[in-house]
Amino acid sequence: MTLGIVLACEKSEPSNQEADRERLDMMKREILDRIDAVPCENPEDWQVEALGSKPCGGPWGYVPYPHVADESGELLALIKEYNQSEAEYNEKYNITSDCRAEPKPTGVRCVDGKAELYTMALN
Repeated sequence: MTLGIVLACEKSEPSNQEADRERLDMMKREILDRIDAVPCENPEDWQVEALGSKPCGGPWGYVPYPHVADESGELLALIKEYNQSEAEYNEKYNITSDCRAEPKPTGVRCVDGKAELYTMALN
């Protein structure tokens, strides 16, 4: 009898795409806030990291990642968790997007104490 009640409860709970998207948005905001909180003094202390997961594969974009300031790897773990969570979200809700590959920036530079991605133009 208990099993029937549990199954009935599971069936009555609809998937909540909006709540899942909100959770992803909060994770992304936390990542960006943490990155913004790290002063950029030496571009060698930073690297380019993929952020997000397109349904066709690859990231939505890139962020500057302060590898020297993230000694514990906590921020990098959060970025990887976000990317994985978004990939799962895309699959769960059959999300579609363009399949355009986002070009990876060349590197990071420091501008007024903030990390900024850049891409060198090819001649």
